Amino acid sequence: MTWQPGQPIVTVSDNAEWRAWCKTRKLEQQRERRGRYPRIDYYPSPAALAVIASKVSNRAGGDYSTVIDALIWTAADHLPE
Repeated sequence: MTWQPGQPIVTVSDNAEWRAWCKTRKLEQQRERRGRYPRIDYYPSPAALAVIASKVSNRAGGDYSTVIDALIWTAADHLPE
C-alpha cells in the first residue's frame, strides 16, 4: 500500500487504496462504538409498552431511549438497599 491517510489521491491505485482504508476505518469505528454503547434488545409487555408510549413525544428527551432510561432511573430510586 503506497497511499497514506492525509496524502492526496492521485492515481487509480491511490483511489482503490483510499476506498479500502475508508472501509477498514468505518468497520473499526463501528466496533469501537458498539463497545462503548451496548445494545439491549428489549421487548416490553403490553402494559410496559403502554407506559413507555404515554411518555414518548416529539419534544427533546421524548425519544424511546430517553424515556426508558428515565423510567429505569426512577425505579432504581425506589429500590430497597
